[in-house]
Amino acid sequence: MTAKDLLYKILDYQYLWSLPQNKNSKPANLRLEQIEALLDAFGLTKKYVNPLVQIKYSIVGDKESLDRARHLNKLTNLDYVLKGEFLHDREENGNAVLSEKIRETIILLYPFMKEDINERPVNISWLYNNLFLFRKEVYKLIYPNEGMLEGFSAGLHYSFYLQNNLKKLIKDNLNEIDETLWLILDPAKRDIEMNTLVSQYKYVDHDFRKIDFDWQMENY
Repeated sequence: MTAKDLLYKILDYQYLWSLPQNKNSKPANLRLEQIEALLDAFGLTKKYVNPLVQIKYSIVGDKESLDRARHLNKLTNLDYVLKGEFLHDREENGNAVLSEKIRETIILLYPFMKEDINERPVNISWLYNNLFLFRKEVYKLIYPNEGMLEGFSAGLHYSFYLQNNLKKLIKDNLNEIDETLWLILDPAKRDIEMNTLVSQYKYVDHDFRKIDFDWQMENY
């Protein structure tokens, strides 16, 4: 599995299973366990925090700022990734390949600013936070419509048909965004064998089709 697989699992969890009515369910807990295992496998948990990194965090409405240790103490491992905190703990040149690609692309768009672009930092954190939020919104947009509803309506299903045509076009053009987020999460783009995930990180490959169906039958 790769960090792109992790990305898709996070998007799925954030969209449906982190909701208040679902977050304590069996499907949600098992998904979160998988995510935690993959975060550890790709070095994206708080145990990889660099204690030498010092940042002050200002909280809206609070006169006192938090140091980084106190701030991170309030975050789960998933929060640590969602907020891009892992990037503060990465070596400065950790995203060198992506940074160079960004500069080359932006210089093509704004050639009159070449010198300024080369002198300024790329700021991978801004890229990650902005792009991840956008990807979450797109995930909501392209999530499949429900199946057959009680009281069949041809008009309603024609609406679903038109929507799904657009959703497919969007989904087919997400590769560059997903590749970019993958590079940020794991610049080495590692592919970790399932045997390694199971033995070293306690990853369990669940049959979510059955688990979700059983849960829905019990709760709806």
